Amino acid sequence: MNVYQRPQYYEIAFSFRDLHKEVDFFEAAIRKFSQGKVRSVFELGAGTCPYLEEWHQRGYRYFGLDASTEMIEFSRRRARELRADLTLFRGDMVRFALGSHKFDLAYVLLGSLYVRTNAEFFTHLDSVSRVLNRGGLYLLDGVVRFNIVTKLEEHWTMNRGGIRVRAAYRPELVDPLQQTCVEHVILDVDDHGKTLTLESTLARKPFFPQEFLLAVQIHRQFEFVGWFMNFELRRAHGVTGRPIVVLRKR
Repeated sequence: MNVYQRPQYYEIAFSFRDLHKEVDFFEAAIRKFSQGKVRSVFELGAGTCPYLEEWHQRGYRYFGLDASTEMIEFSRRRARELRADLTLFRGDMVRFALGSHKFDLAYVLLGSLYVRTNAEFFTHLDSVSRVLNRGGLYLLDGVVRFNIVTKLEEHWTMNRGGIRVRAAYRPELVDPLQQTCVEHVILDVDDHGKTLTLESTLARKPFFPQEFLLAVQIHRQFEFVGWFMNFELRRAHGVTGRPIVVLRKR
């Protein structure tokens, strides 16, 4: 099985996030940079919708997009347990259309933007632009590689309710001229003595800061707001931690 077919283990593996702090950052960015009142948020690559409870408690309507049927079913069960309003769409984040739906804030987290070329990135921006209200923000976490020389392989272990998940992330450059790599995510699970290994391999194109900035300028439907780091609303100067880019819909 791949990682995205077992959402309960995926959620444990990525439970190192401080969801309250991260939504605090979103709200601070909204207050400082958004040009309209934010009532609805849209998460691309929503996965298990871990931010749903925070948004619900703060009075926002939550919408999400994901390609995995298992993730969507898991998230809908979560929404029922929380009695939270949730609307999910199944689709590809590169090219999607959601009818008349419009949102005030869009975001993608943990580098989960799987585009393989600049052309696909422009198509993705077209899709986001169609569903984002004018003056709304688009926040991208981990999509732009601030430190271009660091080895990015990572290993970590998370525990919850007697379940241990050892996670490994390993990017591999496959075509330096096309600037494409594949990302391997491996979860070794020990669920009360029952063990299994989940693995997924996805292709993507990493972006570097000036390349990303130029692409946004060429695309013209968004304006660049700023670089940030580790969900703190201070302009990024270092390159250690989770890099975040904020764009605004023109």
